[in-house]
Amino acid sequence: MNKGVDIVMLALARWDGPYASTAFSLAKELSKNNRVFYIDNPFTMKDVFSNLDKAQIQSRLTPLFTGQSIGKQIYPDNPNLINVRTKAVIPINFIPYGKLYNSLSRVNNHVVNQALRSIIKRYNISRFIFINSFNPFYLQDVTEFNPALTVYHCVDNIAESKYIGKHGKILEAGAMRDYDVTITTSKKLCEMALRYTQNVHCLPNAADFTHFQKAVYEPLLRPTELKGLESKKIIGYIGHVDFRIDYELLNTLSRTHADKIILMVGPEHVADKDKLERLPNVISTGKKSFDDLPAYLKYMDCAIIPFLRNDLTASIYPLKLNEYLAAGKPIVTTGFSPDLEDFGNTIRIENTIDGFVKGVEQEINTDSIGKREQRMQMASHNTWSSRVENFWQIVSPLIENKKVYG
Repeated sequence: MNKGVDIVMLALARWDGPYASTAFSLAKELSKNNRVFYIDNPFTMKDVFSNLDKAQIQSRLTPLFTGQSIGKQIYPDNPNLINVRTKAVIPINFIPYGKLYNSLSRVNNHVVNQALRSIIKRYNISRFIFINSFNPFYLQDVTEFNPALTVYHCVDNIAESKYIGKHGKILEAGAMRDYDVTITTSKKLCEMALRYTQNVHCLPNAADFTHFQKAVYEPLLRPTELKGLESKKIIGYIGHVDFRIDYELLNTLSRTHADKIILMVGPEHVADKDKLERLPNVISTGKKSFDDLPAYLKYMDCAIIPFLRNDLTASIYPLKLNEYLAAGKPIVTTGFSPDLEDFGNTIRIENTIDGFVKGVEQEINTDSIGKREQRMQMASHNTWSSRVENFWQIVSPLIENKKVYG
């Protein structure tokens, strides 16, 4: 690690979003030894006026409208982690790529540049690494700030997202070409990044191991949705219930295991809401806070990742995988990503509906203390602290090399 360097991170995921994000998890871990300035993904004026009553907007009113008070310590006990809030920007995603889009993009970038300039002055930042975590829409060029290193952090296949992929595909390619190094979260993303740059490294997602170990060692209360169901086995999923899910598989699983509870913990996306059959044994909790997740995991008998296998999911290294393992749970997943092969026999991969359905039954029936310990051991190697060690192993030589030859 390099304690003499600050970190400035611009991320697509806001720190106070409803779910854990790769970017903020990495930022929190980095802040244990370095100052981290976490720049919010800017809210557009449309976002602000459409959500004026929401907590995320209310807590940012001053910076959103005036550009003042943009720096705020996130946690009282961690002075190293500072949230940077910008003024509201112009909504431009609906505009076709071209002169008008580029002109308005420059206006929006000026807003973010001003925020960064202000933070550098206020906090006396002299030497820093700039990390752009999956937000190529802003700060494409930070040369005026003379960072020690620029890092593009690719966490998903941007081309497969209808909304951000519209302009993101072009802008991300430019960021990968222009930044000093690209770090990806999966093997597939690493392969894709090599089209634009040769300086690519893979830094997979991890888990907050201690947090999810609570499901094993703490007497967490049974969630309200599961009360009165003590005699039932529970097959559970944590995450977005969205277009990544194989609903044919999930509905077959629900019908075949009618004697068990199918527990879906996470928000249901409107476009996909009707795809999940409302069978008597299916419980959808809606979105839950990060703090609540260990309690749901504690009462699961088998955890699942029923993803489709396609170009989007092939690039995913799911956060939930190591969270499930940290809780010691049997896992059945489809083989959607080549990264799953690294987990050996601590997870079960099934690529047919019949195999998946039978696999869940077998994993529940053959679970043991030894298997649970093996899973937790695997998760213990995939923590954010170990990922930060890997991060410094990647960037430290690059910083030194840039000093000499830059």
